[in-house]
Amino acid sequence: MKKRILLIILTVLLPVYFLFSLPIFSATTQTVQAQSGDITVDKRLGRTNPVVRVGEYLTFTIEITNNSAFTVTTLPLSDTFNTAVLAYVDATPAPDSVVTTTGQIDWTDLTTQFGDLAPGQTVVVVVGFIAEHPETAIVNRAEVHDAIGSGGALGGSDDTDQSGESIGGSMPLDKRINDGITPTAGLPITFTISITNDGAVTTTIVPLTENYDPLAIQFNTAVPPPDFIDTMTGVLTWTDLTTWFGDIPAFGSVDVTVVFTALMSTINTVNEASISGAVDWYSNDMDGGKDDVPITIIDAPTPTSTPAPTDTPAPIPTKTPKPSSPSEPSPTETPIPTATATATATAVPAAAFPETGIPPAGVSPLTAVFALIAATTPVAIWLWRQRRRSLE
Repeated sequence: MKKRILLIILTVLLPVYFLFSLPIFSATTQTVQAQSGDITVDKRLGRTNPVVRVGEYLTFTIEITNNSAFTVTTLPLSDTFNTAVLAYVDATPAPDSVVTTTGQIDWTDLTTQFGDLAPGQTVVVVVGFIAEHPETAIVNRAEVHDAIGSGGALGGSDDTDQSGESIGGSMPLDKRINDGITPTAGLPITFTISITNDGAVTTTIVPLTENYDPLAIQFNTAVPPPDFIDTMTGVLTWTDLTTWFGDIPAFGSVDVTVVFTALMSTINTVNEASISGAVDWYSNDMDGGKDDVPITIIDAPTPTSTPAPTDTPAPIPTKTPKPSSPSEPSPTETPIPTATATATATAVPAAAFPETGIPPAGVSPLTAVFALIAATTPVAIWLWRQRRRSLE
């Protein structure tokens, strides 16, 4: 009985085994094992200089090559980046999703943009970032996963680029004495401090400190004025120059002018300006700069005394006679003529005047006679005329 049952089982299994050993059945049950390196990924920084300034735009180029014997019909890609250093900007072609908190960029299927990837064919994806923080090595990793070819699943690969370096910005400083000024005791000295943003990102905080020797020079004024002045130790402090100039753009610069008065002659007194604590747009600390100017102050020249001018008395003006007009000669004074008596009285002798009876001494009788005739003649003539008139 047992032998009969065993014979029946063998009779049934042998035809079944023979049937499933046929090629038609073996083809349908063939298993394809994905081989590593079927699809290769090559990622590199898209620039020859690996040093990237904070604030600069940089790109990574991802090359994907189909090294298999099958056409790729589904091609997912993932790109990861360090969010502590980089910020995602854009990509070509555009990704299907970007998670900025974890630094994950995904393309569900690149064949929707490039079409199926034939054996030996290469496609290129470009991803752009901004360097926000300094880092000695920028780590950026791309990976092809779950690729499917015409023959089934294909093995993907990944590539990590660490060739880039992100460096922070700096604030170099240049200080100089203005042209044409020789430091001289008692005279002003003007300094110009030029501050430059040497980074590729805007600077938002710029403190400045000025140190000087208060025994050699005395602070006068500054533009802009400092926030704190310590004349005892010789320190001027500006807490943030952007409050006066505004944020300093990438590769921009500002100038600060400081004026001192030289107090005494000295050799190589040091005047130093420095930047410390500058901060950029991404809150990165920036390297500060400093510059000092050794100066020698000379004595002021001794002034030469100049004698005071002597007062010169003004000349006394002399009266200039008015010139006579040649056409009008000055009249010559004519003397007034002296009246001349028509008749000279002749002395009459005193004997001729009976009322006196005393002839004057020294009168001769003849003179007396003539005087009497002269005195009586007019009377006689008047009487004669009267009588003549009466007769008429």
